[in-house]
Amino acid sequence: MVRALKVETAGRAAWVATLDSLESRLDDAARLMGQAVPTGSSSTLDDEPISTVDDAIWVPPAHLGALPRECEDRARHLLANQKKLIVALEQARNHTLKHLTAVRSVPSERTERASLYLDVAS
Repeated sequence: MVRALKVETAGRAAWVATLDSLESRLDDAARLMGQAVPTGSSSTLDDEPISTVDDAIWVPPAHLGALPRECEDRARHLLANQKKLIVALEQARNHTLKHLTAVRSVPSERTERASLYLDVAS
C-alpha cells in the first residue's frame, strides 16, 4: 500500500512538472507574440523580455503514466490556450504575408516614366 502511494505521488509530481514546463513554454511563446495567454497556473505574465528562446522540440517524458484526475482540468486549459496561440500565430503569419506581398509589388528600380507616387488608397 505504501509503495503504491509513493508511485502515485511520484507520477503526480512528474505530471505537475510536465504541465509546469508546458505552461512556461506557452507563456514564453505568448510573450513573443505580444499576447497575454493565461496558462491557469499561479504564474502571471509580465512585460519582461524573454532572454532566451528554447526552440528545441518538446519530447514527452518517458514513463509518465496516466494523467492524474486532479490534473485533467489543468491539461484541458493548457490545450485550449495552445490552440488559441496557434490561431494567433496563423493570423500573424497571414498578416505578414499580406505585408510581404505589398512590399514585393513595389518595383525595386524606378524608370523615368514611372510614377513618383505609390497609390495606397486604391
